[in-house]
Amino acid sequence: MRLHESSQHSDPTGEAVGRERNADATRADLLKAAKRRFTVYGFERTTVREIAADAGANVSLINRYFGSKDGLLAAVLAETALVFDGRPTVGAARPETVVDELLAGMAPDAWPEFGHENPLVLLLRDAAGDEATANLRRRTLDAVIERFAGDIASGDTGGGSVPGDEARLRGALLFAMMIGVVSLHSALPDNAFDVTDSPRLRSMLTEIAASITRTDVTG
Repeated sequence: MRLHESSQHSDPTGEAVGRERNADATRADLLKAAKRRFTVYGFERTTVREIAADAGANVSLINRYFGSKDGLLAAVLAETALVFDGRPTVGAARPETVVDELLAGMAPDAWPEFGHENPLVLLLRDAAGDEATANLRRRTLDAVIERFAGDIASGDTGGGSVPGDEARLRGALLFAMMIGVVSLHSALPDNAFDVTDSPRLRSMLTEIAASITRTDVTG
Protein backbone atom coordinates (compact mmCIF):
# COMPACT_ATOMS: atom_id res chain seq x y z
CA MET A 1 0.00 0.00 0.00
CA ARG A 2 1.28 3.45 -0.86
CA LEU A 3 2.00 5.61 2.15
CA HIS A 4 -0.64 8.20 1.35
CA GLU A 5 -3.41 5.68 0.69
CA SER A 6 -5.94 4.72 3.33
CA SER A 7 -8.00 1.57 3.59
CA GLN A 8 -11.50 1.83 2.25
CA HIS A 9 -14.56 1.13 4.36
CA SER A 10 -18.28 1.41 3.70
CA ASP A 11 -20.69 4.10 4.75
CA PRO A 12 -24.28 3.24 5.76
CA THR A 13 -25.35 3.22 2.11
CA GLY A 14 -22.79 0.56 1.30
CA GLU A 15 -20.63 2.89 -0.84
CA ALA A 16 -16.88 2.67 -0.40
CA VAL A 17 -15.38 5.77 1.17
CA GLY A 18 -11.74 6.79 0.99
CA ARG A 19 -11.67 6.26 -2.78
CA GLU A 20 -12.04 9.97 -3.52
CA ARG A 21 -9.36 10.81 -1.00
CA ASN A 22 -6.98 8.32 -2.67
CA ALA A 23 -7.82 9.69 -6.11
CA ASP A 24 -7.10 13.24 -4.95
CA ALA A 25 -3.79 12.15 -3.43
CA THR A 26 -2.77 10.29 -6.60
CA ARG A 27 -3.70 13.27 -8.76
CA ALA A 28 -1.63 15.54 -6.49
CA ASP A 29 1.33 13.13 -6.69
CA LEU A 30 1.15 13.13 -10.50
CA LEU A 31 1.04 16.93 -10.56
CA LYS A 32 4.00 17.13 -8.19
CA ALA A 33 6.05 14.70 -10.30
CA ALA A 34 5.12 16.46 -13.54
CA LYS A 35 5.95 19.87 -12.10
CA ARG A 36 9.46 18.73 -11.27
CA ARG A 37 10.03 16.85 -14.54
CA PHE A 38 8.69 19.57 -16.81
CA THR A 39 10.72 22.26 -15.02
CA VAL A 40 14.02 20.37 -14.91
CA TYR A 41 13.87 18.45 -18.21
CA GLY A 42 11.25 20.24 -20.29
CA PHE A 43 7.99 18.99 -21.76
CA GLU A 44 9.39 17.19 -24.81
CA ARG A 45 12.11 15.32 -22.89
CA THR A 46 9.68 14.07 -20.24
CA THR A 47 7.57 10.95 -20.79
CA VAL A 48 4.30 10.13 -19.07
CA ARG A 49 5.84 6.86 -17.90
CA GLU A 50 8.58 8.74 -16.06
CA ILE A 51 6.01 10.97 -14.39
CA ALA A 52 3.88 8.00 -13.37
CA ALA A 53 6.93 6.16 -12.03
CA ASP A 54 7.97 9.18 -9.96
CA ALA A 55 4.45 9.40 -8.57
CA GLY A 56 4.19 5.65 -7.93
CA ALA A 57 1.03 5.54 -10.02
CA ASN A 58 -0.24 3.66 -13.06
CA VAL A 59 0.48 5.56 -16.26
CA SER A 60 -3.14 5.18 -17.37
CA LEU A 61 -4.21 7.48 -14.52
CA ILE A 62 -2.65 10.45 -16.32
CA ASN A 63 -5.29 10.12 -19.04
CA ARG A 64 -8.00 9.53 -16.46
CA TYR A 65 -7.25 12.63 -14.41
CA PHE A 66 -5.80 14.99 -17.05
CA GLY A 67 -6.91 13.66 -20.42
CA SER A 68 -3.43 13.70 -21.96
CA LYS A 69 0.15 14.85 -21.45
CA ASP A 70 -0.92 18.27 -22.76
CA GLY A 71 -3.70 18.31 -20.19
CA LEU A 72 -1.21 17.50 -17.45
CA LEU A 73 1.02 20.37 -18.60
CA ALA A 74 -1.97 22.72 -18.53
CA ALA A 75 -2.72 21.66 -14.95
CA VAL A 76 0.91 22.19 -13.95
CA LEU A 77 0.96 25.66 -15.54
CA ALA A 78 -2.30 26.55 -13.82
CA GLU A 79 -0.72 25.69 -10.47
CA THR A 80 2.44 27.58 -11.43
CA ALA A 81 0.36 30.65 -12.23
CA LEU A 82 -0.83 30.65 -8.62
CA VAL A 83 2.77 31.34 -7.56
CA PHE A 84 2.51 34.73 -9.27
CA ASP A 85 -1.19 35.50 -8.95
CA GLY A 86 -2.56 37.44 -6.02
CA ARG A 87 0.68 39.14 -5.06
CA PRO A 88 0.23 42.79 -4.15
CA THR A 89 1.05 45.37 -6.79
CA VAL A 90 2.15 48.03 -4.29
CA GLY A 91 5.90 47.68 -3.77
CA ALA A 92 6.25 44.92 -6.37
CA ALA A 93 8.75 46.82 -8.51
CA ARG A 94 10.80 48.41 -5.74
CA PRO A 95 14.40 47.51 -6.57
CA GLU A 96 15.11 46.08 -3.13
CA THR A 97 11.96 43.91 -3.24
CA VAL A 98 12.72 42.64 -6.74
CA VAL A 99 16.27 41.71 -5.84
CA ASP A 100 15.24 40.10 -2.55
CA GLU A 101 12.72 37.86 -4.36
CA LEU A 102 15.13 37.12 -7.21
CA LEU A 103 18.03 36.05 -4.98
CA ALA A 104 15.81 34.12 -2.57
CA GLY A 105 14.44 32.16 -5.53
CA MET A 106 17.97 31.25 -6.65
CA ALA A 107 19.05 29.79 -3.29
CA PRO A 108 19.94 26.07 -3.41
CA ASP A 109 17.02 25.09 -1.17
CA ALA A 110 14.43 27.25 -2.95
CA TRP A 111 11.43 25.86 -4.88
CA PRO A 112 11.68 22.17 -3.88
CA GLU A 113 8.27 21.61 -5.51
CA PHE A 114 9.82 22.59 -8.85
CA GLY A 115 12.93 20.46 -8.47
CA HIS A 116 14.79 23.45 -6.97
CA GLU A 117 14.37 25.42 -10.19
CA ASN A 118 12.68 28.80 -10.31
CA PRO A 119 9.13 28.35 -11.71
CA LEU A 120 9.97 30.97 -14.33
CA VAL A 121 12.09 28.26 -15.96
CA LEU A 122 8.96 26.16 -16.48
CA LEU A 123 7.13 29.06 -18.07
CA LEU A 124 10.03 29.83 -20.43
CA ARG A 125 11.61 26.45 -21.14
CA ASP A 126 9.69 25.68 -24.33
CA ALA A 127 6.45 26.45 -26.12
CA ALA A 128 5.03 22.95 -25.87
CA GLY A 129 1.36 22.28 -25.34
CA ASP A 130 -1.85 23.13 -27.12
CA GLU A 131 -3.21 26.63 -27.78
CA ALA A 132 -5.05 26.81 -24.46
CA THR A 133 -1.82 25.96 -22.65
CA ALA A 134 0.10 28.55 -24.65
CA ASN A 135 -2.49 31.17 -23.75
CA LEU A 136 -2.19 30.29 -20.07
CA ARG A 137 1.57 30.64 -20.28
CA ARG A 138 1.27 34.05 -21.95
CA ARG A 139 -1.33 35.27 -19.45
CA THR A 140 0.86 34.27 -16.52
CA LEU A 141 3.93 36.04 -17.89
CA ASP A 142 1.86 39.10 -18.82
CA ALA A 143 0.41 39.24 -15.31
CA VAL A 144 3.91 39.58 -13.87
CA ILE A 145 4.68 42.47 -16.22
CA GLU A 146 1.38 44.18 -15.37
CA ARG A 147 2.11 43.80 -11.66
CA PHE A 148 5.43 45.58 -12.10
CA ALA A 149 3.93 48.17 -14.45
CA GLY A 150 1.18 49.04 -11.98
CA ASP A 151 3.68 49.75 -9.25
CA ILE A 152 5.96 51.76 -11.54
CA ALA A 153 3.02 53.81 -12.88
CA SER A 154 2.03 54.78 -9.34
CA GLY A 155 5.45 56.26 -8.66
CA ASP A 156 5.98 53.95 -5.70
CA THR A 157 9.45 53.00 -6.93
CA GLY A 158 10.66 56.60 -6.74
CA GLY A 159 10.92 59.56 -9.05
CA GLY A 160 7.21 60.22 -9.51
CA SER A 161 4.41 58.61 -11.49
CA VAL A 162 5.04 57.17 -14.95
CA PRO A 163 2.62 57.11 -17.94
CA GLY A 164 1.00 53.74 -18.64
CA ASP A 165 2.88 52.81 -21.83
CA GLU A 166 6.24 53.72 -20.36
CA ALA A 167 5.41 51.94 -17.10
CA ARG A 168 4.62 48.76 -19.03
CA LEU A 169 7.88 49.06 -20.99
CA ARG A 170 9.81 49.50 -17.76
CA GLY A 171 7.93 46.60 -16.18
CA ALA A 172 8.79 44.37 -19.14
CA LEU A 173 12.46 45.38 -18.96
CA LEU A 174 12.54 44.67 -15.23
CA PHE A 175 11.02 41.24 -15.84
CA ALA A 176 13.49 40.61 -18.68
CA MET A 177 16.36 41.35 -16.30
CA MET A 178 14.99 38.81 -13.84
CA ILE A 179 14.44 36.21 -16.55
CA GLY A 180 17.98 36.65 -17.85
CA VAL A 181 19.51 36.11 -14.43
CA VAL A 182 17.26 33.12 -13.66
CA SER A 183 17.87 31.53 -17.07
CA LEU A 184 21.65 31.84 -16.88
CA HIS A 185 21.66 30.55 -13.31
CA SER A 186 19.61 27.53 -14.43
CA ALA A 187 21.75 26.80 -17.50
CA LEU A 188 25.09 27.40 -15.76
CA PRO A 189 24.68 26.69 -12.03
CA ASP A 190 28.34 27.46 -11.29
CA ASN A 191 28.23 30.91 -12.85
CA ALA A 192 28.77 34.34 -11.35
CA PHE A 193 25.27 34.26 -9.82
CA ASP A 194 26.04 31.10 -7.83
CA VAL A 195 26.86 33.01 -4.63
CA THR A 196 23.43 34.52 -4.05
CA ASP A 197 24.40 36.08 -0.70
CA SER A 198 27.13 38.19 -2.28
CA PRO A 199 26.75 41.86 -1.21
CA ARG A 200 28.34 42.93 -4.50
CA LEU A 201 25.83 40.93 -6.56
CA ARG A 202 22.94 42.33 -4.56
CA SER A 203 24.25 45.88 -4.94
CA MET A 204 24.71 45.60 -8.70
CA LEU A 205 21.31 44.01 -9.29
CA THR A 206 19.63 46.68 -7.16
CA GLU A 207 21.39 49.38 -9.17
CA ILE A 208 20.21 47.83 -12.44
CA ALA A 209 16.63 47.48 -11.18
CA ALA A 210 16.63 51.09 -9.98
CA SER A 211 17.88 52.32 -13.36
CA ILE A 212 14.88 50.61 -14.99
CA THR A 213 12.13 51.55 -12.58
CA ARG A 214 13.04 55.00 -11.28
CA THR A 215 12.71 58.08 -13.47
CA ASP A 216 15.07 60.05 -11.24
CA VAL A 217 17.99 57.68 -11.89
CA THR A 218 20.19 58.62 -14.82
CA GLY A 219 23.05 56.78 -16.37
